[in-house]
Amino acid sequence: MNNKTFFLYLGGITVAAVAVLAAILALIPQAQPHAGFAAGTVVLFTAICIGLYFAGKNAAASTSKLAFNNLVSLSVFAKMLVAVAVLFAYQQTAQPQNSWFVGLFLFVYAIYTVFEVWFMTKLARSRG
Repeated sequence: MNNKTFFLYLGGITVAAVAVLAAILALIPQAQPHAGFAAGTVVLFTAICIGLYFAGKNAAASTSKLAFNNLVSLSVFAKMLVAVAVLFAYQQTAQPQNSWFVGLFLFVYAIYTVFEVWFMTKLARSRG
């Protein structure tokens, strides 16, 4: 997968995620106080995807057969830690009045995780 293809798909995923989030926020008043958190979550997972894509390209090109597998294992663990930390930090700092922020976060997390699996599979196949 080349950079142009990755960024086109990432842009498409991001536009779709933002559109669905906008619809949720427009239709569910209880979710509206968490709009900034939802936007920040999109930015966070977009940045994670970009970093993982370039790390995955390097690992796929590595002479070490384990480099790619190690990257995948590390990224899964690190992303789970980041997810828990972000939810905890938001809950502690914003003191939200409801738990809609968790649903918004999980939506974004799921969308970008599916995308990551897709592009990492493409990168794994490219390593021959």
